[in-house]
Order: sequence, then structure tokens, then C-alpha cells
Amino acid sequence: MVITMSHKNLNNYAVQLEAARELFLKWDQSQLTKRAGITVDEDFIFVCFFNSHYSVNRHTGEVLSGGLGEKADYNAVMVIYDILCNSKPDAFLSRQWITVENLSPHSNFGSKDRSLYSPAGRHFSGKVDLLKKACEALGGFEAKKSDAGYLFNAFPFLPMIFQFWEGDEEFAPQVTFLFDKNTMDFCCFESAWFMAAHLVELIREQMDTEFSMGFYGR
Repeated sequence: MVITMSHKNLNNYAVQLEAARELFLKWDQSQLTKRAGITVDEDFIFVCFFNSHYSVNRHTGEVLSGGLGEKADYNAVMVIYDILCNSKPDAFLSRQWITVENLSPHSNFGSKDRSLYSPAGRHFSGKVDLLKKACEALGGFEAKKSDAGYLFNAFPFLPMIFQFWEGDEEFAPQVTFLFDKNTMDFCCFESAWFMAAHLVELIREQMDTEFSMGFYGR
């Protein structure tokens, strides 16, 4: 579910962000789950998300990205709020991988919905070496069973796997995401899609960076 910010839906995103911020401010912060990669001080909660550092203002709810204090993007903010407020204290990983579509028994997603990733698949097609270079630069760990597969830590305690298969005469290029079977003990179903969308954008941006630096993958 790659999120795009068209002019038409900008107001909807703003409304959803404000609603999430208000819910966060009502949350009992004394119940903050003590997890690796999440630390707190009097004014901020510090979160590591895809190896990038974010700070959440405990008084205003504003989520900032990196050392420059820039506002975090929509996908990152929604996932961080969810992880902080809704993660079960006793959540643990099952070490069993399933596709993002199958995380929820109530999901209506099926094979036809893989078209959600069609633009990403087309973008990565013919650029497997460059794609691998970008994934490694983002801290991914190589995972086999696809033309380009990498394990990423969305959070230090919550991994996910990105997979890409090159297309041929019969099949279009395909992007798939695998999550731990217990992911929904850490966040809601929608947040898994936000993570996937965020990772796609990170990979695309890193591929552009690698290309501009002179890496011409084949």
C-alpha cells in the first residue's frame, strides 16, 4: 500500500495525523513499553525506525526525524504512534514468517492486491544489482529465496523481509513483504502496510543516491 500525497487527499492525511496525535497525548506514558531502541527523558521519547532516529515530543506529540529536527513523514508518524501506544507489553516474536496480506484473519487482501506493489516492481525491474546495493546501504541483511531479498529491522525489536522477483515473458516483476506471525502484537494491521510503504520509498531514494554516486547496476 504505497502512500501518495496528492493535493486532493492532503487534508485527509492532516486530519488522520491530528487524530493520532491527540490519541497519543491521552495515552498513559508511564506505561511506556521498555524495548530496545526506545528511550525516554523528561521531554522526549526516542525511537529508532529503519536505522533512523526519531524524537516524539511528550508534551505536544510532534514527531521529528533526524538531527535536523525535520517533521517526520506520514507513514513513519503513524507507525511510531501505534508502536508506542498499542504494542502489548508481553509481545514476542514467533520466528515464523508470513506475508503482510496474511497478518490479519480479517484481511480482505488477496493475490489481486499484489498490484499495490506493481509500481515498485516496475521501478526495480532491470536494476537488481542497484537494488541490492541500496538495500545493503540501508542496513538490510541478505535473505535468500528471491532475486533480491533483505531482512530489515523496522524497529530493533521488529524485523521484516523485503523480496523482489524479476519478471519475464509470463510474469510481471513482483515485490513481497514478510512479517513475523506475531507482528500484530506490536502494531495494527495498517501499520504493517505503512512500514512496507515507508521501506519502498527508502529503497527508491537510496537507489537514486547510489546511481548519482556512479553505481550503475545491471
